[in-house]
Amino acid sequence: MNVTFHAFTARALTPMAALLLALTGFAQAARAEPAHACKPGDSAPVRLDISVSGARSTKGNITIAIYPNDAKHFLDGKFKLARQALPVTLPVTHACFAFAEPGYYAVALFHDHDNSGKFKTTMLGLPAEGYGFSNNPKLVFGPPGLKRVRFKAHPGVNRVVVQMQHYGG
Repeated sequence: MNVTFHAFTARALTPMAALLLALTGFAQAARAEPAHACKPGDSAPVRLDISVSGARSTKGNITIAIYPNDAKHFLDGKFKLARQALPVTLPVTHACFAFAEPGYYAVALFHDHDNSGKFKTTMLGLPAEGYGFSNNPKLVFGPPGLKRVRFKAHPGVNRVVVQMQHYGG
């Protein structure tokens, strides 16, 4: 459920609301995307092989976005480098992104149960769908900063393992 917050609630849940707004940004259109899904025989020098575990059902899809090493625009959907929405497979959903350049990247994702393209929240503004980030930071009050989730991608295959989190356990 997408919720319009009353002023008091928004102040009380500001950090969690920030997480929700950030994840909702996945649905926004991206600028030119310098990456693409890996293809057989693809010669891209950098590949991110992403494994996502912790989904609680096969409903919907896992929406994955890749962000550049830019703290000012981290989790702003307009600045993501690439995005894929993939059917959920249990116990692990796999994705692959191909990039032309090595460098620092960050992964953010959510389980879009109803294929709406939007991250759902409860009436209290808390996450109603699973979410995750590269480096698997534990979140308590809102989204992580870029430094906690970025990783260095080298030429070749770079494995990124994300354990989906669910609010309240």
